[in-house]
Amino acid sequence: MKAEYSLSDFNGIMKNPFYDKLNKEVVVPLRRDVYQVFASIAEQNGEDPEKIMRRCLADYAKKLQEHE
Repeated sequence: MKAEYSLSDFNGIMKNPFYDKLNKEVVVPLRRDVYQVFASIAEQNGEDPEKIMRRCLADYAKKLQEHE
């Protein structure tokens, strides 16, 4: 198994026919007090609360994958 893949490795490969059906936008409802925590952190760092939430979700997903 290759350690890394390049774009040339994927040339000529058929696109996943289910990509558009399975790739859906996900919306997660948050309580106002939870959003306020992210908003205050974002204000201190000069960022958008949504960016911080996405970064937290990505970090958590990475940690879950490491433990599998």
